[in-house]
Amino acid sequence: MRSVTDSRYMEYYIMNNIIKDYISTIDIDIGISIRLDCPMCSGTKTLSVTRFNDSTKFYCFHANCSKGGIIKEGITETSFSVVEDILSPPLQVGLEVEKQNWRRNNGSKLFYEYIKVNHCTHAWANNLADIRYDYKRDRAVFIIKSSNKIVDAAGRYLGTRDLRGDFSGPKWYRYGNSGIPFICGNSKHAVIVEDCASACSISSFATGVALLGTSLSEKVLDILGQFDRVTVALDKDATTKSIDMLTRISWETNNVEMVVLERDLKKLDVLESKKVLKIDD
Repeated sequence: MRSVTDSRYMEYYIMNNIIKDYISTIDIDIGISIRLDCPMCSGTKTLSVTRFNDSTKFYCFHANCSKGGIIKEGITETSFSVVEDILSPPLQVGLEVEKQNWRRNNGSKLFYEYIKVNHCTHAWANNLADIRYDYKRDRAVFIIKSSNKIVDAAGRYLGTRDLRGDFSGPKWYRYGNSGIPFICGNSKHAVIVEDCASACSISSFATGVALLGTSLSEKVLDILGQFDRVTVALDKDATTKSIDMLTRISWETNNVEMVVLERDLKKLDVLESKKVLKIDD
């Protein structure tokens, strides 16, 4: 147990109590997991809560939130027990990524398979994307840069192991809190997608802008202003949000359109992606 006077953990103490108060109103049987709206990021059904004999584990699967921990029974105002190893505190802007010892060319077999199957090979081989392997968390890590400086990173769990224990975490994990999207490509045509792999998959003919979710921030809007053409290409279940984005982006540029994806772009080859995005050679 740690004292909340330790400022490094103050944020986690506050977070713990907000979520504790939130889920205490809900009756959850031991051994049962449920999905709730997250009180921290307002994500819809993104907060996973699991009840155990003497504790409750929680984790938000929204890429821009990723709050997680364990609430122990009998927690007091002077101590708390968020298990920081379930989810390490987000790295600060600047990330100290170079100190993470993530591997550039020494990943697991699934790491290379993930890059190949999701059509990220072109971006990786041509240095359009800096993709590394987090061997501790078994994640393919997509480095996020701004003005050629590392500011953040997003990791895709590969699903084979986790050296910290039996907790694998979310499919996507945002290491920092910069709010800056992952961008891949050199084209003046920006295609807004949800995840980093999809952004990489279209980098040979467009610039993928990965939101790491379905929320359009002011930072992303500012970035979109540098492109001549913008296409919103989110999954079918995010059609309502796509329409909202289309409206907001139209205030920044007249050349904006929307496509509704039946399949993820990262699962399509170049010709299929161009057809879906209505791009002519």
